[in-house]
Amino acid sequence: MNCFSRNIVMLILVLTARIAFSQTFNAGVGAGLTITEINGANTDPSRRGFHKLGISAGGVANFRVAKKTLFQFEINYTQKGSMQPPDSLNNGYYKINLGYIEVPVLIRQQLFFNWKGNRINKVDLELGASYGRMFHRTVIGNTNYQLNNTENYYNTSDVSLLAGIDYNFTNNICFNFRYSNSVIPAVKRSTLVNGLVSQTFNRGNNMVFLLGFKFLFTAKKKNSSQPAGTTAPMPTE
Repeated sequence: MNCFSRNIVMLILVLTARIAFSQTFNAGVGAGLTITEINGANTDPSRRGFHKLGISAGGVANFRVAKKTLFQFEINYTQKGSMQPPDSLNNGYYKINLGYIEVPVLIRQQLFFNWKGNRINKVDLELGASYGRMFHRTVIGNTNYQLNNTENYYNTSDVSLLAGIDYNFTNNICFNFRYSNSVIPAVKRSTLVNGLVSQTFNRGNNMVFLLGFKFLFTAKKKNSSQPAGTTAPMPTE
């Protein structure tokens, strides 16, 4: 077992023990669509943008740490990378496919606001960070430069900051919109030719939008007065 695997196992054991002694916890699965970009990995500035689509799927667990606050961790398989669409002559297409196993850890805070005279309490704000490990990559395309797939061009570790918004349709179904930006570049700076990735802030970093759903299907409750489910049933003021 390598160092990364040992760290993941230790994290899971610690969080599982904490959840087991918490008053209420929820567990389930999540899946969604990723829209991604590697900043600076392109040949034509006019075709920059979030063009690459992927998937993210895995498990989720959370427990309450305050009246309106949840601590949450996940273990996901997430596809990241970058894509440049072809030009009008069908040239310049490329795609970098990067696959990660990552562990996001975050805090979810319930928000209250009024909308057309109704008090809304089904929206959560989430903030956190994640650690991931790249376990596969492919590079395809017909670019006008040599986009190498060698391991020396990429960082296998990914540390990202994330922020998002959740909407709880029911006690067990949640829609999640999340953005993450890595603090370690996926493509090492100054490794791609023609100055595609330069030594400037955020160059080579993974940038990811995630749209997904989470389904919470188990809960443990030691206090019958505390409702089970996701953040939707948090106490109102």
